[in-house]
Amino acid sequence: MLEQDVFAVGSSRVALLSKDTVLSQRQIETLKQLGVENVYVEGEEEPEPINVPPPRQIISPQLRDEALQNITELFDFFRQGSKNQHQVLGIIKDMDTLVDQLVKNLKEDENALIHIAGLKSYDDYTYHHSLSVAVLSVAIGQALKLEERQLHLLGKCAMMHDIGKISIPIEIINKPGKLEKEEFNVIKRHSPEGYQYLNKYSVHDPMLLSTVLFHHERYDGSGYPYGLKGNKIPLFSRIIAVADVYDALTSPRAYRTAESPGEAVEYVMGNAGVAFDYDIIRAMLKKVELYPVGSVVLLSNGLKAVVTDNKNTLRPMLKVLKGGAVLDLNSDKDLLNLTIKDILPAES
Repeated sequence: MLEQDVFAVGSSRVALLSKDTVLSQRQIETLKQLGVENVYVEGEEEPEPINVPPPRQIISPQLRDEALQNITELFDFFRQGSKNQHQVLGIIKDMDTLVDQLVKNLKEDENALIHIAGLKSYDDYTYHHSLSVAVLSVAIGQALKLEERQLHLLGKCAMMHDIGKISIPIEIINKPGKLEKEEFNVIKRHSPEGYQYLNKYSVHDPMLLSTVLFHHERYDGSGYPYGLKGNKIPLFSRIIAVADVYDALTSPRAYRTAESPGEAVEYVMGNAGVAFDYDIIRAMLKKVELYPVGSVVLLSNGLKAVVTDNKNTLRPMLKVLKGGAVLDLNSDKDLLNLTIKDILPAES
Protein backbone atom coordinates (compact mmCIF):
# COMPACT_ATOMS: atom_id res chain seq x y z
CA MET A 1 0.00 0.00 0.00
CA LEU A 2 1.32 3.45 -0.93
CA GLU A 3 2.40 5.62 2.01
CA GLN A 4 2.45 8.78 -0.14
CA ASP A 5 0.95 10.03 -3.39
CA VAL A 6 2.97 9.16 -6.49
CA PHE A 7 3.59 12.05 -8.87
CA ALA A 8 4.71 12.10 -12.49
CA VAL A 9 8.46 12.49 -12.98
CA GLY A 10 9.38 16.20 -12.89
CA SER A 11 6.00 17.33 -11.54
CA SER A 12 4.62 17.89 -8.07
CA ARG A 13 1.07 18.45 -9.30
CA VAL A 14 0.25 15.50 -11.54
CA ALA A 15 -0.60 12.66 -9.17
CA LEU A 16 -0.44 9.26 -10.85
CA LEU A 17 -1.62 7.30 -7.83
CA SER A 18 -2.97 8.40 -4.50
CA LYS A 19 -1.89 7.46 -1.00
CA ASP A 20 -3.31 4.16 0.37
CA THR A 21 -3.53 2.62 -3.11
CA VAL A 22 -2.82 -1.13 -3.09
CA LEU A 23 -0.49 -1.62 -6.04
CA SER A 24 -1.34 -4.19 -8.68
CA GLN A 25 1.30 -5.72 -10.91
CA ARG A 26 -0.11 -3.78 -13.87
CA GLN A 27 0.25 -0.48 -11.97
CA ILE A 28 3.83 -1.29 -11.02
CA GLU A 29 4.70 -1.97 -14.66
CA THR A 30 2.98 1.26 -15.76
CA LEU A 31 4.94 3.31 -13.19
CA LYS A 32 8.17 1.83 -14.47
CA GLN A 33 7.27 2.76 -18.05
CA LEU A 34 6.59 6.34 -16.89
CA GLY A 35 10.04 6.54 -15.32
CA VAL A 36 8.98 6.17 -11.68
CA GLU A 37 11.70 4.06 -10.08
CA ASN A 38 10.89 4.42 -6.37
CA VAL A 39 7.73 4.81 -4.28
CA TYR A 40 7.07 4.91 -0.57
CA VAL A 41 5.10 1.99 0.83
CA GLU A 42 3.90 1.30 4.33
CA GLY A 43 5.96 -1.07 6.43
CA GLU A 44 4.69 -4.59 7.01
CA GLU A 45 2.45 -4.91 10.04
CA GLU A 46 1.03 -7.78 11.95
CA PRO A 47 -2.53 -8.48 10.82
CA GLU A 48 -5.35 -7.73 13.21
CA PRO A 49 -6.76 -10.87 14.79
CA ILE A 50 -9.41 -12.49 12.64
CA ASN A 51 -12.04 -14.71 14.16
CA VAL A 52 -11.55 -17.84 12.11
CA PRO A 53 -13.62 -20.94 12.82
CA PRO A 54 -11.53 -24.06 13.37
CA PRO A 55 -11.02 -25.94 10.09
CA ARG A 56 -13.60 -28.62 9.48
CA GLN A 57 -12.03 -32.06 9.34
CA ILE A 58 -13.14 -33.80 6.16
CA ILE A 59 -12.71 -37.15 7.85
CA SER A 60 -11.47 -38.02 11.31
CA PRO A 61 -7.79 -38.90 11.76
CA GLN A 62 -8.87 -42.41 12.76
CA LEU A 63 -10.91 -42.92 9.58
CA ARG A 64 -8.06 -41.48 7.48
CA ASP A 65 -5.53 -43.86 9.04
CA GLU A 66 -7.83 -46.86 8.68
CA ALA A 67 -8.53 -46.03 5.04
CA LEU A 68 -4.83 -45.60 4.27
CA GLN A 69 -4.05 -48.91 5.96
CA ASN A 70 -6.79 -50.63 3.96
CA ILE A 71 -5.53 -49.18 0.67
CA THR A 72 -1.97 -50.19 1.56
CA GLU A 73 -3.05 -53.76 2.35
CA LEU A 74 -4.88 -54.03 -0.98
CA PHE A 75 -1.92 -52.74 -3.01
CA ASP A 76 0.51 -54.95 -1.09
CA PHE A 77 -1.71 -57.98 -1.61
CA PHE A 78 -1.62 -57.61 -5.39
CA ARG A 79 2.06 -56.62 -5.39
CA GLN A 80 3.02 -59.81 -3.55
CA GLY A 81 1.11 -61.96 -6.02
CA SER A 82 -0.88 -63.80 -3.36
CA LYS A 83 -3.37 -66.36 -4.67
CA ASN A 84 -5.69 -66.14 -1.66
CA GLN A 85 -8.95 -64.99 -3.24
CA HIS A 86 -10.81 -64.93 0.08
CA GLN A 87 -8.20 -62.57 1.52
CA VAL A 88 -8.60 -59.96 -1.21
CA LEU A 89 -12.40 -60.15 -0.96
CA GLY A 90 -12.06 -59.62 2.79
CA ILE A 91 -9.91 -56.52 2.24
CA ILE A 92 -12.45 -55.15 -0.22
CA LYS A 93 -15.27 -55.86 2.26
CA ASP A 94 -13.38 -53.82 4.88
CA MET A 95 -13.04 -51.07 2.26
CA ASP A 96 -16.82 -51.09 1.82
CA THR A 97 -17.23 -50.35 5.52
CA LEU A 98 -14.71 -47.49 5.38
CA VAL A 99 -16.34 -45.99 2.28
CA ASP A 100 -19.71 -46.06 4.09
CA GLN A 101 -18.14 -43.97 6.87
CA LEU A 102 -16.54 -41.61 4.35
CA VAL A 103 -19.85 -40.97 2.57
CA LYS A 104 -21.59 -40.48 5.92
CA ASN A 105 -18.94 -37.92 6.97
CA LEU A 106 -19.31 -35.93 3.77
CA LYS A 107 -23.12 -36.02 3.91
CA GLU A 108 -23.20 -34.55 7.43
CA ASP A 109 -22.69 -31.10 5.90
CA GLU A 110 -23.30 -31.18 2.18
CA ASN A 111 -22.61 -27.44 1.93
CA ALA A 112 -19.10 -27.79 3.33
CA LEU A 113 -16.20 -27.14 0.98
CA ILE A 114 -13.45 -29.74 0.55
CA HIS A 115 -9.82 -28.84 1.23
CA ILE A 116 -7.68 -31.95 0.73
CA ALA A 117 -4.27 -30.56 1.75
CA GLY A 118 -4.56 -32.23 5.16
CA LEU A 119 -4.73 -35.65 3.52
CA LYS A 120 -1.50 -35.25 1.56
CA SER A 121 1.89 -36.72 2.32
CA TYR A 122 5.03 -36.95 0.22
CA ASP A 123 5.66 -40.42 1.64
CA ASP A 124 3.49 -43.24 0.29
CA TYR A 125 2.11 -40.84 -2.32
CA THR A 126 0.06 -43.51 -4.12
CA TYR A 127 -1.95 -44.39 -1.01
CA HIS A 128 -2.63 -40.78 0.03
CA HIS A 129 -3.46 -39.93 -3.57
CA SER A 130 -6.01 -42.76 -3.71
CA LEU A 131 -7.72 -41.49 -0.55
CA SER A 132 -7.69 -37.84 -1.66
CA VAL A 133 -9.18 -38.77 -5.03
CA ALA A 134 -11.89 -40.77 -3.24
CA VAL A 135 -12.80 -37.83 -0.98
CA LEU A 136 -12.91 -35.33 -3.85
CA SER A 137 -14.78 -37.75 -6.15
CA VAL A 138 -17.52 -38.34 -3.57
CA ALA A 139 -17.80 -34.56 -3.04
CA ILE A 140 -18.19 -34.07 -6.80
CA GLY A 141 -20.79 -36.84 -6.81
CA GLN A 142 -22.70 -34.97 -4.11
CA ALA A 143 -22.72 -31.82 -6.26
CA LEU A 144 -24.05 -33.94 -9.13
CA LYS A 145 -26.88 -35.14 -6.82
CA LEU A 146 -25.90 -38.82 -7.01
CA GLU A 147 -27.79 -41.18 -4.71
CA GLU A 148 -26.06 -42.49 -1.59
CA ARG A 149 -25.66 -45.95 -3.12
CA GLN A 150 -23.89 -44.41 -6.11
CA LEU A 151 -21.69 -42.26 -3.85
CA HIS A 152 -20.59 -45.40 -2.02
CA LEU A 153 -19.65 -47.18 -5.23
CA LEU A 154 -17.92 -44.05 -6.57
CA GLY A 155 -15.77 -43.77 -3.43
CA LYS A 156 -14.81 -47.44 -3.66
CA CYS A 157 -13.90 -47.11 -7.34
CA ALA A 158 -11.81 -44.01 -6.61
CA MET A 159 -9.85 -45.73 -3.83
CA MET A 160 -8.95 -48.55 -6.21
CA HIS A 161 -8.56 -46.61 -9.46
CA ASP A 162 -4.74 -46.82 -9.52
CA ILE A 163 -4.37 -50.45 -8.40
CA GLY A 164 -2.65 -51.27 -11.70
CA LYS A 165 0.31 -49.04 -10.80
CA ILE A 166 1.79 -51.86 -8.74
CA SER A 167 2.98 -53.27 -12.08
CA ILE A 168 4.92 -50.09 -12.98
CA PRO A 169 8.62 -49.90 -11.98
CA ILE A 170 9.08 -47.28 -9.27
CA GLU A 171 11.94 -45.66 -11.18
CA ILE A 172 9.50 -44.79 -13.98
CA ILE A 173 6.80 -43.48 -11.64
CA ASN A 174 9.30 -41.22 -9.83
CA LYS A 175 11.48 -40.30 -12.80
CA PRO A 176 12.73 -36.68 -12.34
CA GLY A 177 12.04 -35.54 -15.88
CA LYS A 178 9.99 -36.09 -18.99
CA LEU A 179 9.20 -39.72 -19.76
CA GLU A 180 10.49 -41.28 -22.95
CA LYS A 181 7.85 -42.65 -25.31
CA GLU A 182 8.61 -46.24 -24.25
CA GLU A 183 8.34 -45.29 -20.57
CA PHE A 184 5.00 -43.57 -21.11
CA ASN A 185 3.75 -46.68 -22.89
CA VAL A 186 4.64 -48.65 -19.75
CA ILE A 187 2.70 -46.14 -17.60
CA LYS A 188 -0.32 -46.51 -19.89
CA ARG A 189 -0.47 -50.23 -19.10
CA HIS A 190 -1.58 -49.63 -15.51
CA SER A 191 -5.26 -49.16 -16.44
CA PRO A 192 -5.77 -52.50 -18.23
CA GLU A 193 -3.48 -54.29 -15.77
CA GLY A 194 -5.57 -52.99 -12.85
CA TYR A 195 -8.60 -54.41 -14.63
CA GLN A 196 -6.83 -57.76 -15.03
CA TYR A 197 -5.79 -57.87 -11.35
CA LEU A 198 -9.39 -57.46 -10.23
CA ASN A 199 -10.66 -59.99 -12.75
CA LYS A 200 -8.06 -62.49 -11.60
CA TYR A 201 -9.49 -62.46 -8.08
CA SER A 202 -13.11 -62.60 -9.24
CA VAL A 203 -13.90 -59.01 -8.35
CA HIS A 204 -16.67 -58.90 -10.91
CA ASP A 205 -18.29 -55.55 -10.16
CA PRO A 206 -18.87 -54.09 -13.67
CA MET A 207 -18.75 -50.46 -12.52
CA LEU A 208 -15.53 -50.98 -10.57
CA LEU A 209 -13.88 -52.80 -13.47
CA SER A 210 -14.89 -50.18 -16.04
CA THR A 211 -13.76 -47.30 -13.81
CA VAL A 212 -10.32 -48.80 -13.26
CA LEU A 213 -10.01 -49.47 -16.99
CA PHE A 214 -11.26 -46.10 -18.29
CA HIS A 215 -10.16 -43.45 -15.75
CA HIS A 216 -7.49 -42.15 -18.15
CA GLU A 217 -9.84 -41.75 -21.09
CA ARG A 218 -10.29 -38.11 -22.10
CA TYR A 219 -13.40 -36.28 -23.23
CA ASP A 220 -12.05 -35.52 -26.72
CA GLY A 221 -10.85 -39.08 -27.31
CA SER A 222 -7.17 -38.36 -26.65
CA GLY A 223 -6.93 -40.63 -23.61
CA TYR A 224 -6.10 -44.30 -23.16
CA PRO A 225 -6.41 -47.27 -23.43
CA TYR A 226 -9.21 -47.12 -26.06
CA GLY A 227 -9.65 -43.44 -26.97
CA LEU A 228 -13.28 -43.26 -25.83
CA LYS A 229 -15.04 -39.92 -26.31
CA GLY A 230 -17.61 -37.87 -24.42
CA ASN A 231 -20.39 -39.71 -22.64
CA LYS A 232 -19.11 -43.04 -23.95
CA ILE A 233 -16.71 -42.76 -21.04
CA PRO A 234 -18.53 -44.02 -17.90
CA LEU A 235 -19.62 -41.28 -15.49
CA PHE A 236 -17.44 -42.51 -12.62
CA SER A 237 -14.37 -42.51 -14.87
CA ARG A 238 -15.12 -38.93 -15.94
CA ILE A 239 -15.45 -37.85 -12.30
CA ILE A 240 -12.29 -39.61 -11.15
CA ALA A 241 -10.34 -38.19 -14.13
CA VAL A 242 -10.93 -34.66 -12.81
CA ALA A 243 -10.27 -35.50 -9.15
CA ASP A 244 -7.17 -37.49 -10.12
CA VAL A 245 -5.55 -34.64 -12.07
CA TYR A 246 -6.44 -31.98 -9.49
CA ASP A 247 -4.89 -33.96 -6.64
CA ALA A 248 -1.82 -34.93 -8.68
CA LEU A 249 -1.10 -31.31 -9.64
CA THR A 250 -1.41 -30.06 -6.04
CA SER A 251 0.84 -32.79 -4.61
CA PRO A 252 4.65 -32.46 -4.34
CA ARG A 253 6.57 -35.09 -6.29
CA ALA A 254 10.22 -36.02 -6.64
CA TYR A 255 10.39 -34.35 -10.05
CA ARG A 256 8.41 -31.13 -9.40
CA THR A 257 6.93 -28.89 -6.75
CA ALA A 258 3.21 -28.83 -6.08
CA GLU A 259 1.08 -26.32 -7.95
CA SER A 260 -1.22 -24.02 -6.01
CA PRO A 261 -4.91 -25.00 -5.84
CA GLY A 262 -5.78 -22.05 -8.05
CA GLU A 263 -3.24 -23.06 -10.71
CA ALA A 264 -4.56 -26.62 -10.68
CA VAL A 265 -8.14 -25.42 -11.11
CA GLU A 266 -7.09 -23.12 -13.96
CA TYR A 267 -5.50 -26.13 -15.70
CA VAL A 268 -8.62 -28.24 -15.26
CA MET A 269 -10.89 -25.41 -16.43
CA GLY A 270 -8.64 -24.80 -19.42
CA ASN A 271 -9.25 -28.41 -20.47
CA ALA A 272 -13.05 -28.28 -20.16
CA GLY A 273 -14.60 -30.06 -23.10
CA VAL A 274 -11.15 -31.23 -24.21
CA ALA A 275 -9.81 -33.58 -21.56
CA PHE A 276 -12.62 -33.23 -19.03
CA ASP A 277 -16.41 -33.08 -18.86
CA TYR A 278 -17.51 -29.48 -18.31
CA ASP A 279 -20.42 -30.47 -16.04
CA ILE A 280 -18.06 -32.35 -13.75
CA ILE A 281 -15.66 -29.40 -13.56
CA ARG A 282 -18.57 -27.15 -12.63
CA ALA A 283 -19.58 -29.63 -9.91
CA MET A 284 -16.01 -29.69 -8.58
CA LEU A 285 -15.92 -25.90 -8.33
CA LYS A 286 -18.99 -26.04 -6.07
CA LYS A 287 -17.21 -28.35 -3.64
CA VAL A 288 -13.47 -27.68 -3.61
CA GLU A 289 -12.02 -25.18 -1.13
CA LEU A 290 -9.02 -23.55 -2.76
CA TYR A 291 -8.23 -20.94 -0.12
CA PRO A 292 -9.50 -21.75 3.39
CA VAL A 293 -10.56 -18.81 5.55
CA GLY A 294 -7.58 -17.79 7.69
CA SER A 295 -4.94 -19.03 5.26
CA VAL A 296 -2.12 -16.69 4.24
CA VAL A 297 -1.66 -16.20 0.50
CA LEU A 298 0.98 -14.60 -1.72
CA LEU A 299 -0.38 -12.20 -4.34
CA SER A 300 0.97 -11.53 -7.82
CA ASN A 301 2.11 -8.04 -6.72
CA GLY A 302 4.26 -9.55 -3.96
CA LEU A 303 1.97 -8.69 -1.05
CA LYS A 304 0.81 -11.21 1.53
CA ALA A 305 -2.81 -11.37 2.67
CA VAL A 306 -5.18 -13.35 4.87
CA VAL A 307 -8.31 -14.95 3.39
CA THR A 308 -11.34 -13.58 5.26
CA ASP A 309 -14.19 -14.86 3.07
CA ASN A 310 -14.07 -17.57 0.40
CA LYS A 311 -17.67 -17.71 -0.81
CA ASN A 312 -16.23 -17.06 -4.26
CA THR A 313 -14.00 -20.08 -4.78
CA LEU A 314 -11.46 -18.55 -7.15
CA ARG A 315 -11.58 -14.88 -6.09
CA PRO A 316 -11.94 -14.63 -2.29
CA MET A 317 -12.01 -11.61 0.03
CA LEU A 318 -8.59 -10.77 1.49
CA LYS A 319 -6.99 -8.60 4.15
CA VAL A 320 -3.47 -7.41 3.28
CA LEU A 321 -0.86 -7.91 5.99
CA LYS A 322 0.93 -4.74 4.93
CA GLY A 323 -1.41 -2.00 6.03
CA GLY A 324 -4.60 -4.01 6.52
CA ALA A 325 -6.33 -3.07 3.26
CA VAL A 326 -9.37 -5.17 2.39
CA LEU A 327 -9.37 -6.59 -1.16
CA ASP A 328 -12.44 -8.01 -2.87
CA LEU A 329 -10.87 -9.91 -5.75
CA ASN A 330 -14.26 -10.83 -7.16
CA SER A 331 -16.08 -7.49 -7.22
CA ASP A 332 -13.37 -4.81 -7.44
CA LYS A 333 -12.70 -4.17 -11.13
CA ASP A 334 -9.41 -2.43 -10.28
CA LEU A 335 -8.12 -5.76 -8.99
CA LEU A 336 -8.86 -7.87 -12.07
CA ASN A 337 -5.15 -8.38 -12.78
CA LEU A 338 -4.32 -9.25 -9.17
CA THR A 339 -4.08 -13.00 -8.64
CA ILE A 340 -3.22 -15.42 -5.86
CA LYS A 341 0.09 -17.11 -6.59
CA ASP A 342 0.37 -19.50 -3.66
CA ILE A 343 -0.80 -20.50 -0.19
CA LEU A 344 1.93 -19.80 2.37
CA PRO A 345 2.79 -21.67 5.57
CA ALA A 346 0.89 -20.42 8.61
CA GLU A 347 3.99 -18.73 10.08
CA SER A 348 4.27 -16.48 7.00
